[in-house]
Parts: sequence; C-alpha cells; structure tokens
Amino acid sequence: MNEQSASEAKQEYIALLGAPLGTQYAELWQEIAELHLTWHEYIELFGTKKSRVDLLNSAAPQFFGMIQDRLRETVFLHIARLTDPPFSTGNKEKTNLTLLNLPRLIDDLKVRDEVQKRCDEASVATAFARDWRNRHIAHRDLDLALGQNATSLPDVQIREVNDALRCCEAVLNAIAGYFLIPRTSFHHPIGRGGTIELLRVIDDGLTAQREREARIAAGDYSKANFPIRDL
Repeated sequence: MNEQSASEAKQEYIALLGAPLGTQYAELWQEIAELHLTWHEYIELFGTKKSRVDLLNSAAPQFFGMIQDRLRETVFLHIARLTDPPFSTGNKEKTNLTLLNLPRLIDDLKVRDEVQKRCDEASVATAFARDWRNRHIAHRDLDLALGQNATSLPDVQIREVNDALRCCEAVLNAIAGYFLIPRTSFHHPIGRGGTIELLRVIDDGLTAQREREARIAAGDYSKANFPIRDL
C-alpha cells in the first residue's frame, strides 16, 4: 500500500469496502494523513526544543510568530472539519466529508456500533477545535473580540491535539480492522525538504552572519563582508 498512489489506494478501498464507504474512507484517509503532516511540521518547529524557537526568533521573530499562529489555526480548522455534521446547518442538501458519515455506510450492526463509538469519542476529543473554528477562525465572536463578557478560547496543549488526532485515526482503523485492511499509523517523520532542513539553513545563515559581523568589528571592511544579493 505504501507504493500506491492516492488514486490506486482509493480503487482498492472501493473494491474492499464497496463504493459509498470505500470512496469516503479513501478521501478521509488522505485528509488525516495531510493533517498529521502539518501537525508534525508544527511540532518540529515550535513544540520540540526551546533552542529551535530561539533560533527562529533570532532570524525573523515577527514572521515565524505569524507562521506559528497560522499553522495552529490550520490544524484546528482541519480537525474541526473532520468531525463536522454530515449536513450543513439549515441545509440538508449540502453534505460534508466527515468521519461522522461513516457509520451509516456500514451494514454490519456490530461494526457500525463500534465505528459510531469511535466517532463519538472523536467528537468529544475535537471539541476545542470546533470552538476555535466557530468563534475565532471562520467567524469572529464579537464579545470575544471586544473582550466583553465572553468565555475565553481554550488554551490547547500539544497532548490534546495528539489525542484528537489519535481519535480520528481510530475511526478509520476500526473499519480497517474489520475489513482486513492494514491499520495505519500516521505518526511518521517527513523526508527531506521539511522543517529540519529549514532550521539547518537558518542556523548556517546566522552563523555566517555572526562571523561576518566579527570580521567587520575587527576592522575588515573588504567587499566580501558586504555582499549585495538580489533575493
């Protein structure tokens, strides 16, 4: 399965699960995989070592502060979408891609009940994301924005996001276990081209900058210490 394209995996899921369930299972698998990748990059930058945050602040504190906020909001928004209702509020004709669709697509009552249980757990674990989405990201609650008698947004810890992701993952794996599909662990590091490479480039650049400033401070005003770059 690891060497398959998303399209090939989708066709295999349809063959194993049937068209309605297999199609949505495949799309939700991709959604959860993408969400894990985004969260992994966030953790690598902002949730692993204080020294990494210090490095980013030394390079461009305003920019990376903005990146931290936007990445966190992106993750919360993505989590909220995964556990949205099957139908948009007030419009039964507008359907949503959501984990909560899956139970009604399963014929076996025992499996349906197990998947429903996992969906209920996911809904509880992801409540913080819907609160952030509803009152800050997709909409701006007026009282909250003005600081007038509003309940503060929850201060979300890393472990709470990890728990939410595990609950979403458990919904798909409950289906996979019954239909003999290999269970998926989405917690794998990203290959080259991610945040670790970015951190190394920033560290190299700051080191070169300090060395250049030291040469200038020592009286070396050669042209090499004042490069003109068209970035």
